[in-house]
Amino acid sequence: MFKPLLTTALFWSVAIIPCASFGQSSSDDQSVVTYDKEYFTKYEPVTLLDMLQRVPGVQAILDSNRSGGNGGGGTGRGGQQERGFGSGGDQILINNRRLSGKANNISDTLQRISALQVQRVEIIRGASGDLDVQSQGLVVNVIMDEGASTSSTFWKVGGRYSDTYVFSPDILISHNGSKGNFDYILGLEANQNQHIEHRLDEVFTPAGVKTGDAGRNADNINKYLRFNGNITYNADNGDEFRLNGQFEPGKYRKREPRFSQDIGQSREFQNWDEDRTSIKWEIGGDYTKKFETLGTWKTLFIANRDRADKTEILSDATGTAEVPNFRNTEYRVKKEKIIRTSLTRGIFSDQLLEVGGELAINNFDKLFTNADYVSNAYSINVNDDVKVKENRYEVFANHTYNISPKMVLQSSLTGEFSKISSVTVPLTGANIERSRNFSFLKPRIDFRYDFDDRNQLRASVEKKVSQLDFQNFVATYDANNDKLRLGNTGIVPEKSWNYTIAYEHRLPDDAGAIQIEFFYRDLKDYIELVDFTEFFDANGDPIARADLDPISVSGNIPTAEAYGIKTTGSLRLGFIGLPEAVFSIDHTWEDTDVIDQFSGFHRPFKWKNAHLFTFNYRHDVTDWGLSYGVKGTIKSDSGRHEIDQVANTYNGDLYEAFAEVRVLGDMKLIFKFEHITPLKYTTTIDIYNDHIRFNDLDRYEVREWKYVKEYSVYLQGTF
Repeated sequence: MFKPLLTTALFWSVAIIPCASFGQSSSDDQSVVTYDKEYFTKYEPVTLLDMLQRVPGVQAILDSNRSGGNGGGGTGRGGQQERGFGSGGDQILINNRRLSGKANNISDTLQRISALQVQRVEIIRGASGDLDVQSQGLVVNVIMDEGASTSSTFWKVGGRYSDTYVFSPDILISHNGSKGNFDYILGLEANQNQHIEHRLDEVFTPAGVKTGDAGRNADNINKYLRFNGNITYNADNGDEFRLNGQFEPGKYRKREPRFSQDIGQSREFQNWDEDRTSIKWEIGGDYTKKFETLGTWKTLFIANRDRADKTEILSDATGTAEVPNFRNTEYRVKKEKIIRTSLTRGIFSDQLLEVGGELAINNFDKLFTNADYVSNAYSINVNDDVKVKENRYEVFANHTYNISPKMVLQSSLTGEFSKISSVTVPLTGANIERSRNFSFLKPRIDFRYDFDDRNQLRASVEKKVSQLDFQNFVATYDANNDKLRLGNTGIVPEKSWNYTIAYEHRLPDDAGAIQIEFFYRDLKDYIELVDFTEFFDANGDPIARADLDPISVSGNIPTAEAYGIKTTGSLRLGFIGLPEAVFSIDHTWEDTDVIDQFSGFHRPFKWKNAHLFTFNYRHDVTDWGLSYGVKGTIKSDSGRHEIDQVANTYNGDLYEAFAEVRVLGDMKLIFKFEHITPLKYTTTIDIYNDHIRFNDLDRYEVREWKYVKEYSVYLQGTF
């Protein structure tokens, strides 16, 4: 990890050098940095996304929204979207409020809002009672122009080329405008995304003697159409109503030829085919009304549905013929209905109080079958049919106390009450029904102290309760490791106490900012794989090792902890004559600890990197209408522990570059280069004969993944 640490040290060493003034507006509130419309004029932005990319420190937020990251210090599961709205979340707001959507989210909306409709961009540092969310870090608040009648259409055409493979087209068209009290955005996107990866496995005995090879070449193609729209009505009396919707049908296809070969033997060939179709729709909205005596009343609502049908087939290939080996089928439907309402009012000249409640009704239905192909027909082995319903209620109170012009204390208390009911329909026998009630109190305290307009201290204490991933309730097939993983409806939510303290220093004249944050997480009922092996029979007698059936499923581990340091910074390079160039870094060191449920040893969290380093460089040459830049991600090793395996992964460095240039008037030509190196990573896996507790190593494998270089080109403009 010498490279990221050296880069961080160099960054901090030059951060104190005075830089040329670049001009952002000041605010009476020392925690708010304002960028007016005039700040962006020289860049000739077309969309809101174009504007935000020019604000120092915001690129990390954009990347986090794009990838779904949860920031340093988290224990994110990956792929599990939070149900309900809650009081946290989005770091990008429109007119102090979040977008009332899930699939139709703020990340997709940024490139559909015309820059002409934006009045200013506010960067809010630390706790604030005026926002629709609670956040300890930076919050981007976009203030829109009102009253002007405008109309424009944004278009973008192009696509991605995977090295030596096909070109995947991408088309986006968005029309937005204002007329009287109405603002609207209508959009259509057609996308085909191809992802190519090659994998080579080498197998060795415990003594290091190579015994065989295996390989896979995966060609993944994802296609979707996306229709969406947003409508805002601003009444003359100050009321505001917003409505948004999205409809997205999609298809996914994976073709993966495989081979395996023992030393001295001929190769054997197989084909892995995966096909999935999906349909998603969503409708959401919010209403805000101000009362002279009562305060401000806000209500958000949403309804959505996500359906997916998937088929996986592994076939043995002999010559030109294919003979099925087994088949997995999956049918899954997720539905969500949410309403959240609150009333905010000033109770004294320096205090705000918000009280309210939220109701969320969630349904998750999934049918998974696994069938072997025997005697020219499929014979079902596993039929896991699970229906889950969750009714969840929240009542909350948020209090903001402006102690002085320099100090703000924000506290909140949320009561969460839920009932989760599940019905499992087995292949044989009676249905298995389970119903559980949960109740939690979740306090939170945020404190902000402004030493001056450039130095700020932030601290927070919060109790968090995770939401259960219903995918863990149902069996699924892990194609990477060729394992059938069973479900577990007995999981309980993960609880954690989270402590953070951060110090931020902003350089003068918009030259950049540096921040260091310390965090600690104390977790209970941590969710990961646990041991469900039965070592004793019904009479309490030990089961012989040869008769054991090792089983691991997702479950709860009593305790775990995580702590670390997150360092972020952005620096405008005016001190070397490049005032329109910005370099930013983000480095997180995190130490995690949990007791492995199979070996009993302490170890890090699954796939958790101790070090994560990202950097981003962007240079806008406004005289030439040119922008270019590069970004990179460097990770330390990570690993996983299972009932019969221990894996360690070396994560390859990921680098991307882009260039944008104005052509033919106000059109823009964009080039992107991904997986420049190209990206690759290597996993070493120790595989044991049975349960890892017996320490009987069977073999070890070295698996190497390579991702082909990818190039994108787009032409965009407005009319």
